Amino acid sequence: MSRDPGWEGPPSCPAPSQGTEESELSSFERELLQEVILADSPPRLPIPGEWLGGREGRRFKVRTELGHGGMGWVFRARDEELQREVALKFLVPRWGLTDEALREARAIAQLSHEHIVRIFDVSEWIDRPGATRLPFLVMECLEGESLAAVLKREGPLEPKRALEILDAILAGLAHAHEHQVIHRDLKPSNVFVTRQGTVKLLDFGLAWFTAAATPHARYLPTAGTPGYMAPEQWRGEAQDARTDLWAAGMVLYEMLTGRLPYPVFPLEELQARITSAEPIPSVRAMRPELRREVDALLSMALAKEPEQRFPTAREMREELHEVQVRLGFRQETSRGPQRRQVTLVCCQLTRRNGSLEQLDPEELGELQTAFHQACKELLPRHGGSLLLSMGGEVLACFGCLRAREDDSERAVRTALSLARLLPEVLREKLPHLPERVLAVRLGVRTDRVVLEEHSIQGEAPGVAAWLARQVGPGGVAMGDTTRRLVRGVFETEPLGARTFEGLSGSMSLEVHRVRREREVASRFDRSLAAKGSLPLVGRERERQRLVELWEEARSGHGSFVLVSGEAGIGKSLLLQALRERVAAEATVPIPLQCWPRFSAGSLQPPSAVLQQLFQFSPEGTPPQHLRELVERLGALGLSEEQAHLIGLFISLPVPADSPVHVLTPEWRRERVIEALVEMLRRMARERPLLFTVEDLQWADSLRLELLGSLLGAVDKERILVALSARPDFQPPWPARPWFHPLALERLPAESSAALVKEVALGRELPSELLQELVRKTDGVPLFIEEMTRMVLEQADSRSAQPGELPSSIPETLHELLLARLDLLPSRQKALAQLCAVVGWDLSLALLVKLTGRGEAELRWVIARLENAGLLQEWQGAGGPVFLFRHVLIQEAALQSLSRRERRRYHQHIAQVLEGHFPEVAETRPEVLAHHHAEAGAPEHAIPYWARAGQSASMKADYPESVRYLSLALKVLRGQPESGQRNQQELQLLMGLGLPLMQTRGLRAPEVQQADDRVRQLIREQGESVQVSELAYWEPFISYARADFHLRHKLARHLVGLGRSQHRPALLALGHRMMATDFLIWGRMRLARKHIERSVACVDSEVEQELPIAARYGLSPTVGARSVASIIFSALGELEEARRYSREAREHAERIGHPHTLAYALTYSGVTCQIRGEVQDALELATRAQELSRRYDFWIFFSLSAVTRGWALCMLGQEQEGLVLLRKAIDGWRSMGLRAGMPYNFILLAEVELKRGQVRKGMSAILEALAWEETTGELSYGVELHRLYGELLRAWGREDDARYSLQRAIWLARRQGSGLFELRAALSLGRLLRDVGRPQAAWRLLEKICERLEADRHDSPDFQAARALREQLAP
Repeated sequence: MSRDPGWEGPPSCPAPSQGTEESELSSFERELLQEVILADSPPRLPIPGEWLGGREGRRFKVRTELGHGGMGWVFRARDEELQREVALKFLVPRWGLTDEALREARAIAQLSHEHIVRIFDVSEWIDRPGATRLPFLVMECLEGESLAAVLKREGPLEPKRALEILDAILAGLAHAHEHQVIHRDLKPSNVFVTRQGTVKLLDFGLAWFTAAATPHARYLPTAGTPGYMAPEQWRGEAQDARTDLWAAGMVLYEMLTGRLPYPVFPLEELQARITSAEPIPSVRAMRPELRREVDALLSMALAKEPEQRFPTAREMREELHEVQVRLGFRQETSRGPQRRQVTLVCCQLTRRNGSLEQLDPEELGELQTAFHQACKELLPRHGGSLLLSMGGEVLACFGCLRAREDDSERAVRTALSLARLLPEVLREKLPHLPERVLAVRLGVRTDRVVLEEHSIQGEAPGVAAWLARQVGPGGVAMGDTTRRLVRGVFETEPLGARTFEGLSGSMSLEVHRVRREREVASRFDRSLAAKGSLPLVGRERERQRLVELWEEARSGHGSFVLVSGEAGIGKSLLLQALRERVAAEATVPIPLQCWPRFSAGSLQPPSAVLQQLFQFSPEGTPPQHLRELVERLGALGLSEEQAHLIGLFISLPVPADSPVHVLTPEWRRERVIEALVEMLRRMARERPLLFTVEDLQWADSLRLELLGSLLGAVDKERILVALSARPDFQPPWPARPWFHPLALERLPAESSAALVKEVALGRELPSELLQELVRKTDGVPLFIEEMTRMVLEQADSRSAQPGELPSSIPETLHELLLARLDLLPSRQKALAQLCAVVGWDLSLALLVKLTGRGEAELRWVIARLENAGLLQEWQGAGGPVFLFRHVLIQEAALQSLSRRERRRYHQHIAQVLEGHFPEVAETRPEVLAHHHAEAGAPEHAIPYWARAGQSASMKADYPESVRYLSLALKVLRGQPESGQRNQQELQLLMGLGLPLMQTRGLRAPEVQQADDRVRQLIREQGESVQVSELAYWEPFISYARADFHLRHKLARHLVGLGRSQHRPALLALGHRMMATDFLIWGRMRLARKHIERSVACVDSEVEQELPIAARYGLSPTVGARSVASIIFSALGELEEARRYSREAREHAERIGHPHTLAYALTYSGVTCQIRGEVQDALELATRAQELSRRYDFWIFFSLSAVTRGWALCMLGQEQEGLVLLRKAIDGWRSMGLRAGMPYNFILLAEVELKRGQVRKGMSAILEALAWEETTGELSYGVELHRLYGELLRAWGREDDARYSLQRAIWLARRQGSGLFELRAALSLGRLLRDVGRPQAAWRLLEKICERLEADRHDSPDFQAARALREQLAP
């Protein structure tokens, strides 16, 4: 052994508390601490070179000590008798236990297992007569390290490796337990991993004998390590094999997480936690990605009561193997002959059109071997087992070893995957084969067979092979049994009945070609809509809790309650019961439903709910509705502006002179939410308000933001907000005491039976049928309702009483719903399918136009669907609206249609909406986009997606804008490439630019990909491209990349375009971009020339600039003046610089556009920094940061953080400022931004110079120089050389400092940077003064002060220059 991994040092135990009364437990604890801490004086041990053992005491020659720990000392020795290396472990038993330790050690030595360290012999050593007998073990000498060392080095292990180590541990424990040996001290330091990866267990049963010799020794917790001890060890109770299993669970927990559940608690607290009834914290709390199977395994191993744990290590190991199989870490093994239903997949190698050249046997064998190997690699990924590989055919089995309820579905999915992947895999394995020649065809058959280890009996393998031959290359065929099991999951095409000739005779089999997998969800993935008259059963406690919260809300203590549970569990029904409970009271009910079909702007938008809430006069016009709205909200105390904001929100015609039109989309959205929250609060002061929002997991950003604002204001109002969501929904709002979770569980058997009887409406059901319904529906109310209805309807169709459950009933709810639809008469089914394609918002007027039927006839058919439980009526603002009662029913109806039929329906719906409902195109263009896209007419869908994206962008709903525009791009890119298509793509990318940058960040991969594509399209389209659009996108991207030459080229083009087309905005933008580039390159005079032209071009009114700012993110006037402020600051014309900065901020404030204001504040702070106006820089940077944090303007936030950090350091708050400055620079670097990095490091160098940290300042200068060379930014080159000179001077290198300062002055004069020249001259003047050349210093300062008119400027630099000049004056 390389070392003894058992040594951990003495445990750190606090002294027992003192008290006047001592309980039995405190006495036990005191004894425990004494036993752990106290130890006898160690005996003498052998030293290297000493001989011991054998008859003459010369068998083992001690070589070196390997380690020591709680169990004793370990030495490497040479066994001269057997000529091998061994490890000698000397035990140090407590007084009186030596003989027992020897007996136990000899028993342990009888263990022989690959995962237990081998003990060759047990002996004892007495170094001299009368000395203490010291037992020792002769063990195999292992090379490797303990598991504790592995965990310390590597941290948490991957699940596969952790479970493999646990498997070895359990194998060793099982062997030991079978020999009545218990470890008692299992922990990572007693698990050894050899260099070959073999796991060995150490120190079996020895901890018991190293405990203190007291009457309680057999049960003392010291026979173990505290962190790994089971509750019975802490309680001093009897221990058995299950005690070791607890420790094994703790070891697995540590392997997976890198720590124990209670890692650092004091001993008393650790004991209290482990012996309490509270379960051990779930491992998934620390590693959520772990599978539930692993968590379940740990939960059983770490059960507090031994009888709840695995009974033996062998049982736990078998369960572990099951977990490994389910996780794909272990191959399934045969369980002997079995008769079971399986699904077989036969995969046959074939050719496409054309043929391979004649292959010789060796080449053919190489191809077949590659085919077999590829199948062997791909099948386990889908849960299949390879049964047979022969020639060009492979047979796989699903369900042969472990049945799954979706075995047939897995099999068909695997077949489709093999058809797609195998040719590619074979090409990779055999690259010399021609392309698109090889293919596979597959047959899928579900049947009952008898399985043995190497055989499968029955016709099923032959049928599967025959099915494969019924389709061409790349095809998948399956029989009718399989098709019934996977119906609705895959799209199939009937090939008709065909005859199979087998050993049992001829069979007529229906054959189906599998075309593709449908996009279907699991059976629990749709929520339950309102259930009408269906009673609420088994939810008395939850209902009472909602009523209590409502009563509290009525008394002025408002709250939120989130009802969560799986799909179909009864969330909607519970909220409906609450609504019915309060309906008779004087209350304001507001129901809101989130729908999954369109994740943004559902088919029942919040505006429709508000329109219903206000109850406008039915005959009134929109202007009249607006007047009613203003009047009603005015009565509540809301202003006219707030009423106009809400009016815009619900699409009412607000007067053009209303101030709300001036607001940017972002501010309008924020103000609307504020107005809505205030409206709800004021309404609640008149009457209590119940606001229900269902299926919150599908809520868009607007709903979530509105609810978040309401959550912060509801606690003192008479409002109850009742929400429902799936369990995986995590509320995005801060925790509040008045936010109450309410989880719904499945119904118990008694409640399920009661619900079945309620659905049956008094009809008598046999008790056996009732029990079967209860069993199969598993306590889910939706399952209970639909299964019971189907049983009753099938009985009615036979004119018989309900009997037994039909054998044809599918196992899953999805298949049940498809069968439910098949029971409908054809006309009703067709209407249900049409409604499913339309969506949730089924107005009677729309259905009349779609079906061409009269209103009376249509109402009759709809009534039948309502009676069948498919549809229910809801009174909308414009009349009755029909909803599917369950989302899953709608999904099943939709998927029951062929693709051709769905496309025909979608096309018809789109035509009707465009021809008869033009308002949909204006207010909800995404609906038409959806129908056109699904109809296979993407060229018609694209404009609607684009319109939807633009509409969302104008509302500052950037996430939804990105979603819609991305959909448009996805559809567009599927079209054949053409000049028109590329022009459309470029326009969509232009619209996507700002929303994408706002939501993803400037350097996000999506932004980079979009930019790359924009550049490519520009190169391809040349002069035809709309450069004006690109101009508002490219400056941001080129800034991030520091690609100034590309931007400058675009800027020149914009100037020319602006002149020729007489477009001042383009001209201003082009000159501003050129000015910025010249500033970056240090050419200040040219920068001044172009920025003055830019400023002259933009003197627009606020109303004219707001649309530009809203679309492109920046007001041209603010942009030009902000850049002008920086340029004039560098030139030394400070009054002009301050004026430009002030005008930029004032203009931004008037526009009311947050992004523009953040820009103005950020660059105003930068100009103050340039001028050395520290306090002003701090204030402006702080304001910019606050605004940027509020709106997630991350680039302005980072740049302002640099300025703020510098200002704090200059004001003496160096610790806080330096941390902020360095963090901002690190963040800038981590985001991949290149531009601005020289400036950042120059500020850092200035801070380090002020702190007297010359070396750190030099390091920052070197970083700045490197970035200057990389990016080509020269604007701060003067400052770089000046600070370099100052640092050299501080280092005592006066000559080098003078040269660097002179170079800074020369460079400033060349650039025209008057302020930087003054600053450099001031530094050089101080140096000349200090070296005895005051006249030269005076002449230098006199000339520059005269040229820059220093007497009329009051900045810190000019003040310092004047003071030094006067001091040096002759």
